[in-house]
Amino acid sequence: MAHEFDLIRTFFQPLSQVATPDIGIGDDGAVLSCPQGQQLVVVTDTLVEGVHFPIDTAPEDIGWKALAVNLSDLAAMGACPAFFSLALSLPESKNHLAWLKAFSSGLRDLAEDHQTPLIGGDTTRSDRLTVTVTAHGWVPAGKALRRSGANPGDGLYVSGHIGDGALGLIAVNESLNVEDYAGALQKLNRPEPRVALGSLLSDLASSAIDVSDGLLADIEHLLEASQCGCEVNVAAVPYSQAMRGYLAQNPQAWSLPLTGGDDYELCFTVPAEKEVLLKERTCHLNLPITQIGRIITGTGVVLKNAPKGVQTLEHLGYQHF
Repeated sequence: MAHEFDLIRTFFQPLSQVATPDIGIGDDGAVLSCPQGQQLVVVTDTLVEGVHFPIDTAPEDIGWKALAVNLSDLAAMGACPAFFSLALSLPESKNHLAWLKAFSSGLRDLAEDHQTPLIGGDTTRSDRLTVTVTAHGWVPAGKALRRSGANPGDGLYVSGHIGDGALGLIAVNESLNVEDYAGALQKLNRPEPRVALGSLLSDLASSAIDVSDGLLADIEHLLEASQCGCEVNVAAVPYSQAMRGYLAQNPQAWSLPLTGGDDYELCFTVPAEKEVLLKERTCHLNLPITQIGRIITGTGVVLKNAPKGVQTLEHLGYQHF
């Protein structure tokens, strides 16, 4: 069993050196300066064992995902990650060298990818593993993406493939062949926050959100903020080969990728006059960008080309309560 300050010194203090030696852990708070012409974006997410990830998830994947879901929120705001804090509520069963080493390793992998140091936090004992990360990022003043800017006529886009996070969870719960669903499991356990795309969208997109609760649920959040509606072409939603194979065998599950969540792709709207510029600026990202619909007057999501002519779904995605 590791004592609190030994735990911090051994596993987490090194993470403060990921990007700069000037930020350290050890005081009661972190002292930071805001770059000139930038605004600070702050996001927080809590992951609870058995709710946000399966109980037997590898500790290195938990560490990665705890930071990734926050960086995804920053990406949806068009912000560049700067630093993060960690609050770790740890049960006795995980307070040992092997688990802590693996957890901090996964956390460090993603922190190094984005040059994002750990600047502080808290550790405490708990009956259940709970990981809370607060991430901070910079965005040029006045350029933050919001959910509230969509207008009728804007194109509705998504990045990457949709539904693999949900498919990965099914693969775990139903003990499906790991080799057949390796990509989906990777998406579930180690999602890639679309930070580069978010930065490019800051002067192109009229609104944006990351896909965490489910594609349709998050589109609905965007529409409510923008006070408009949209049409979604179900046939245009991009699926991976694994998802297409799963749906071919389980056609009754056609709505799974639309409502399943845990994708951490970006969903965003772009005015018609900027759609050509969007293609030009994103062609080098090696990331599919797909138009799946268009914003319309009215309210809610209208489905087009869905099986059996379905136009609306009652269940749009994950609900916390």
